[in-house]
This record gives sequence, C-alpha cells and structure tokens, in this order.
Amino acid sequence: MNSSAKSLQANKDLVAEYIRLFYNDKDFDRARRLLTEGFVNHHPGVGAGRDRTVESFSAVATALPGFSLTVRRVVAEGDQVWTHSVAKAAPDAPPSIVVDIWRVEDGRIAEHWDVGQGLPEGSSLEELIEDAG
Repeated sequence: MNSSAKSLQANKDLVAEYIRLFYNDKDFDRARRLLTEGFVNHHPGVGAGRDRTVESFSAVATALPGFSLTVRRVVAEGDQVWTHSVAKAAPDAPPSIVVDIWRVEDGRIAEHWDVGQGLPEGSSLEELIEDAG
C-alpha cells in the first residue's frame, strides 16, 4: 500500500472510530479528542466548535438513548471522507438515510457536513444494505 492509500485508509479509520464513539457508544470525551480545536459542524442548529457539537448531540442522546448510525459505504479522497449511513432514533424506529462529509486535518476531524432523508417510499432497508455489499 503506498503512502497515499495509507493516508486515505487512516482517514477512513479515524471517521469510523469517531462515528462509533460519538453516535453509537456515546463516549463523548473520547470522541471530542478526535476533533480539532477549531472543528466546524455545518449541521444547522448545532452551533460552532467541537464543544458545542458534543453538547448538542449529548442532549439528543439523552432524549434518544437508542439512536444509532450504521455506516454502509465509505469513500475517501484527499482530505475528505464521505459516509453513507442508516440512522435510527431507536431500534424499532423507521430508518433515515444520511450522507456525512468529513474533512480531516493533521489526523483529526476538522469539519462536518450532512444531509439526510427518510427511506424512500417503495424501497427497503434490505435493498440499501444489499446494494452496499
């Protein structure tokens, strides 16, 4: 594996670890360490900075303790990682499909954007999972 491929894999691994810690384990202290000090979250209503991001989602996690984010696809290019995921507010809740874009800087996550939608009518989560294989 060349150094460029190693760097892309390292970025993918970083984002996967962050998603696991932040969204699924809700280990906010460890997740915060994976963000740059000047982290910018472009999600509306979250507020500026890594601390505000953590505060915002910890409130969501308190209200929705069963929230989960399951990554189905990952693409890395340059300093960016894109994830295509299934989000659920609770284990029995209807799924949403989410695309997150993460910018990595010096081995930590520096920026985040996301878009999401409900599962399109006439499609199934199984189809999404099969397509990801």
